[in-house]
Amino acid sequence: MRNGLTRLAQAMMLAWAMAGAGCSSSGGSPSGSGGATSSGGNSGSGGTTSSGGDSGSGGTTSSGGNSGSAGNSSSGGAVGTGGAVSSSGGSGSGGQTASGGATGSGGGSASGGSHGTTVTTLPGGTAINALSTAQASQLCDDTYAYFGSAIPMATTCKWQGLAYGASSSAPSASILQQKCMTQSTSCSQTTDPWATNNGCSDLPKTCTATVADYAACIAAEVTLFTQTVGALPDCSALMMSDVSAIMDAETGGTLPDSCASLMNSCPDLYPPTPLSQ
Repeated sequence: MRNGLTRLAQAMMLAWAMAGAGCSSSGGSPSGSGGATSSGGNSGSGGTTSSGGDSGSGGTTSSGGNSGSAGNSSSGGAVGTGGAVSSSGGSGSGGQTASGGATGSGGGSASGGSHGTTVTTLPGGTAINALSTAQASQLCDDTYAYFGSAIPMATTCKWQGLAYGASSSAPSASILQQKCMTQSTSCSQTTDPWATNNGCSDLPKTCTATVADYAACIAAEVTLFTQTVGALPDCSALMMSDVSAIMDAETGGTLPDSCASLMNSCPDLYPPTPLSQ
């Protein structure tokens, strides 16, 4: 009896031990099988998302640099060839009109600098004695207008001061300088010192020289005037000994070659000169 109870107790303990062990081991396997969850590393396989680097392949978009090929637009520089239009500025050849300064052969007045290019608009080939009364008047007006455009105002006003001072019979250098400066200043305050036309001598009916010859003489006189006045002292440095040189320049002095030639052809022709105005 006692042996039977002992066996029963041992059997029960063995059964309990086996049951406990079985539960523990079987429970472990599901948990262990939970390692399948670790297989969730498949999420790591989500690294395929990193394969989203295909977006990087979108660098083909960078191939959109083809747009850069649109630099062909730069080839639109062909439009720049439109500069050909500027070349059409050949119309500037209209500068031939400037050659129309045949009358403005006084265009020799180019020596007059940027101030003026022609003496008169009358036809250069016309003989002086063939000009009508209206044309003769125009030639005189054009001459004074040329003086005003071809001679810098500073030069004109310096001369007016010097001429006035020299003719004032000033008793001393200081008074001479004062009179010169007063007149020069007065001149500089005018809009155009040559606006007043002092008139021209009548054109002789026997003069067969042309308007172009006349214009060349006027242009040469302007050049001589500018050189002569430039060589004389300013009002502030004027001395009594300078008076004679001023008076000599005012009364004529040496004629330019073109004027001498004109006077030889037409002895009775007296073109106006800025030195005597």
